[in-house]
Amino acid sequence: MIGPAEIEDMRLDLLASDERARLYDAALVPLNRHWASRGAASVGNVTRICALVFAPAAGRPLADWKAVVSEAVEEAGYGIVWNGDAVASLETRT
Repeated sequence: MIGPAEIEDMRLDLLASDERARLYDAALVPLNRHWASRGAASVGNVTRICALVFAPAAGRPLADWKAVVSEAVEEAGYGIVWNGDAVASLETRT
């Protein structure tokens, strides 16, 4: 039988998952706009960047979305140039 402590743990897990999903969604909006208007280098790069955004999204506040994007893009081997909250360009690091 599930007790109150287990129910509370499940509730907290759901809240954490919701926060992670909201940060992930907020982080991908500017990337999706950039890729839609200019194209992406490859499906593999997009998949990798998305995975790198998702991984650190756990435990980070929604306000960190831009830092999460910058870190993920850098880890994938790109530099990112911001124009406000929009991605101006992604540049391959050499």
